[in-house]
Amino acid sequence: MRRTIALLVATGLLAAACSSDPDAGTTTSIGPIGGEAGTGAVTGTFDPSDIRFVAALERFDSCDALLDHFKAEAKERVGPYGLEGGGYWGPVFMDGVAMDAAVEEAATTTMAAAAQAAPTAGGEDGGRVEGVDYSGTNVQVAGVDEPDIVKTDGTRILAITDGKLSYVDVSTGEPLLLGTLQLTEGWNHQMLVVGETAYLFANGGGLIALPTDVAADGARIWPGYQTNTMMVFQVDLSDPAAMKVTRTMTVEGQYLSARLIDGTIRVVVSSYPSDLPFVYPTNEASQQIALEANRSVIDLTTLEDWLPEYTMVESDGSSSEGLVVSCDRTHRPAEFAGFETLSVLTIDGEQGVGGGGEATAVIADGETVYASTESLYVATNVWVPGWWLEGEETGDFEESYSTAIHKFSISGNGPATYEASGSVDGHLLNQFSMDEYDGYFRVAVTDGPPWGFDDDSESYVDVLEQQGDRLVEVGSVGDMGAGERIYSVRFIGDAAYVVTFRQVDPLYVVDLSDPTAPAVAGELKIAGYSAYLHPLGDGRLLGIGQDADEDGRTLGAKVSLFDVSDPSDPREVDSYTLEDAYTDAEWDHHAFLYWAPEQLMVMPLQAWQDDFAGAVVFKLDDGIREFGRISHDLEDRPTTSECVQYEAGNGYEKAILQVCGPNDQSYIEGYYCDVFPPEELEWMAEEFGIEQDPAELLGPDEHLEMCWPEYSDWNPIQRSLVIGGDLWTLSWRMLQANSLDDLGILHRLAIG
Repeated sequence: MRRTIALLVATGLLAAACSSDPDAGTTTSIGPIGGEAGTGAVTGTFDPSDIRFVAALERFDSCDALLDHFKAEAKERVGPYGLEGGGYWGPVFMDGVAMDAAVEEAATTTMAAAAQAAPTAGGEDGGRVEGVDYSGTNVQVAGVDEPDIVKTDGTRILAITDGKLSYVDVSTGEPLLLGTLQLTEGWNHQMLVVGETAYLFANGGGLIALPTDVAADGARIWPGYQTNTMMVFQVDLSDPAAMKVTRTMTVEGQYLSARLIDGTIRVVVSSYPSDLPFVYPTNEASQQIALEANRSVIDLTTLEDWLPEYTMVESDGSSSEGLVVSCDRTHRPAEFAGFETLSVLTIDGEQGVGGGGEATAVIADGETVYASTESLYVATNVWVPGWWLEGEETGDFEESYSTAIHKFSISGNGPATYEASGSVDGHLLNQFSMDEYDGYFRVAVTDGPPWGFDDDSESYVDVLEQQGDRLVEVGSVGDMGAGERIYSVRFIGDAAYVVTFRQVDPLYVVDLSDPTAPAVAGELKIAGYSAYLHPLGDGRLLGIGQDADEDGRTLGAKVSLFDVSDPSDPREVDSYTLEDAYTDAEWDHHAFLYWAPEQLMVMPLQAWQDDFAGAVVFKLDDGIREFGRISHDLEDRPTTSECVQYEAGNGYEKAILQVCGPNDQSYIEGYYCDVFPPEELEWMAEEFGIEQDPAELLGPDEHLEMCWPEYSDWNPIQRSLVIGGDLWTLSWRMLQANSLDDLGILHRLAIG
């Protein structure tokens, strides 16, 4: 259909496009065309007054009604530069002449398996208990697992580093790398694990080429446009030596988040209709023509142009495709909230990735997701055209900025079911701004839009209750952080802990024991801020953030220990500042580890002054005591290799080719080794002038590695976990085990 749209539009505009007069060949007056090139909007079509989400979502009763909605909203907002939003895509340019160009569809590719390794399977937990025998992912809600780059069940470690999934057996005294799977598609992979199946989530996409032929009359065509795709890879772990992708699902859109509850996975994807074949003018004279062409494009669209589609590829190469969500599971807010489709996909962890129809969607833009064991909440915001935000009359809108909250039931293993919607004034910080407790939904907000500071800003905690299909505010407390914004939030039982910051760090304790009358019970002002708050129990709260001077200038990473046992008198009982340093735990709570049995805390640390990239370990049994530091310095690693080595090179730099057995250690001093999948062998032989066919070098269970000279020893630690009496840390290039007793190095294993 997209090809047909492009051809029809181009043909219909031949006569009109050849004129340099902006009114020639047209009968519609559109008023002033505003904004810089690429804004894609006509000025005067946006009225921000009294915008507030107050109504429940409306479900479409037919596909025709859904398509009519998209067309009506798009025609109101389309301009000579198309529609705003959804990421970058290259235009078709018009030099006063028509284009006859169609957008070509991208072919979906699959991820190839790699890395031969030793047999033996793991995965049985042997009665081990998370929190007692080993640590799990640091999550917001107990019982709701979140995707991460490392997972363990106490017998194995699954880790994603440097584009590989590694399977390490830790059930015996010596860790063994049993298998490696090369990930050749997507980036920023994260995973959830159900039994012997890993589900990997990644964002992908690329440049989709337009036709390369150019019209004889000089028409210019942009070479392509950028698309976003979300990919789910289903990986069979039953044979670690031969891990394989058994199914790949590619969805148009961007991966936002996922949750795993009792074997059922919920995945949230945001999709924008970015491949509509709009035309772009190259001068003022052709703007009117481009506008009319773009309106014609919208008239000819189908649902496939607006709703996200999926492609499913099986291990045998067969495939299927379709719409991600059905029309009767698609909803819209009363106020227009963008052309994005926010989909909640459901995956049965035991049955595997399914196709379309197992999703529920909202036509709105949103990125913040929170899940309890029973409900999933998605926060969305009103659509605002970029050209309008560049104006000078945004004050009233900024004061009335609001966020919509949509609730879905996720009890059971069926598709998510829409429940209710509500709204709160202001904006949310992140997932920790939301919480469900004892039948109420609590949310922390800072008034105004999510950009910059405002001297009049103020933060609130609102309490909402579901009444039918509405989330109704039943209680609210404000007067927190005048002129500041929220930097961290943590809800714990019937209390909320809110940190705001601009120059100093007020920690507010909010009493929520009466949901209809929440109140600020206590306040503490200290220098700096906490960006992540973690409950320690027994009235103790830990804060991770930055120290700051009296002017608000940050000084270095800071750990604060708060006594909140008396809500009316919160106190900072101890603190620790690491000057000129920062920790990823500030913005990524998965990077933080608290091991309650030992009252031990671990966080990544990078310090410029000390040229240190590793992890710092604290004991919290009596205040904050630095217990030691862990480094994965490459210069300290073993430099022997049991692999058979061959020299290779391409004239620019030397490399070492290694043929390694399943358990060989591929450490070579001054080199970084990478496992190559079998399909790369032919390319490597040609690139590096290897006379013997590399495929002939490999025996049973052997794999090929290429080792490149290292130019940097920078190897920061990303994650930490506890298994038995060992503290494991994961960096870009290795796994390392240290003793919990004295942090002495026990094991090192190259996996990156």
